[in-house]
Amino acid sequence: MKAADLAARDGWFCWLCEGEIDPALPANSRNGGTVDHVVPRSRGGRTVPENLRLAHRLCNGRRADTLPELEWPADLYPLDASDLWTTIARLVRRPGSSELAALFPTEDLARAGSVWAVEQACAFVGGEWQGWVKPVGAGHACAVHLSVTGAASPGRPKVADRRRR
Repeated sequence: MKAADLAARDGWFCWLCEGEIDPALPANSRNGGTVDHVVPRSRGGRTVPENLRLAHRLCNGRRADTLPELEWPADLYPLDASDLWTTIARLVRRPGSSELAALFPTEDLARAGSVWAVEQACAFVGGEWQGWVKPVGAGHACAVHLSVTGAASPGRPKVADRRRR
């Protein structure tokens, strides 16, 4: 897939910084549009549409071969949380299964955490994700569980949602 193909699908935006990409700039200029792998090839990422995004050359180079960061938003006060990227990767390999993703101190925070986690999963790997909340123990803590049932599909990540911390 070429940068122009990704732009036709997602728009002329850098998925890493959310900045606009000028289609008139050559790809080898620092602000030119390049094809970036969400999961880098060096980490097993494939060159398939659902793993490709448009990025500024500078942003793409700075990220290098690191995986996207998916830290739980601090303002949701997770008590105990799994690494969301690892949880998503495990669930993608086992569609239909579910996994505990995080514990939150209140039901409202857990519901917000569930929505956020589903948005991140949809943005990065696509598919049909579900999140649900279950009370834990005798207190007010609640657990967030995730599952995926549908196949991954391409699309521009919701970077603004991901950066809400």
